[in-house]
Amino acid sequence: MVIVLVRTKLRSDADLDAYAALNTQMEALLRSIPGFVDVNGYGSTNGDEIGIVRFDSLASLRVWREHPEHREAQVRGRAEFYASYRIEVADVVRAYEFTSAAGRTALVDRDPTSLTAT
Repeated sequence: MVIVLVRTKLRSDADLDAYAALNTQMEALLRSIPGFVDVNGYGSTNGDEIGIVRFDSLASLRVWREHPEHREAQVRGRAEFYASYRIEVADVVRAYEFTSAAGRTALVDRDPTSLTAT
């Protein structure tokens, strides 16, 4: 599992309607990429946004990164919308979840130093 964290700051003169339309278009494209898992986005009142995108592999992420329509959107984002952005790519070493019905369930554990939870 690969997680991409995208932190963005919009320009004060960004066309928010055009930005929302491009975001909608890119999310639809993203969801069509084999190996895409999910995406969530969060925003603040001052224009800061964080997107969290999950892929099942680096190969899937590479398909997204190199997709021609995504490349065009990146150029447009730098020219029209973003004051700044930062992208971080992380390989998941350990993941688990808890639900009241199932308790704690390990999803991924590739960390040889991890301790069993109590």
